[in-house]
Amino acid sequence: MEDLPTDVRTVLSQLFAEGQRALADDDRDTARESVTSAASVVRNKLPDGEFKRELRHGCERVVDLLDTGDEPADAEAAAEYLAAMERRLDAVE
Repeated sequence: MEDLPTDVRTVLSQLFAEGQRALADDDRDTARESVTSAASVVRNKLPDGEFKRELRHGCERVVDLLDTGDEPADAEAAAEYLAAMERRLDAVE
């Protein structure tokens, strides 16, 4: 994969962190907005490939969990997806 532009990395990192904070505060609407914005950045700014597919899948799973689940475990799973995507982002050169 080619280098990830710094501005794209920064925006995605901020959005994933904002989503995690929102979930910690039990604010699903803000978390959904953050991950929807992140999904848009992934779709429009990342080159096609495995990394893009991984992040798109993670964003879709978070939205699914927030839309269909109202149990605390669903929010915890969504937060873990966001944390995993942030770690994955940090692992890319």
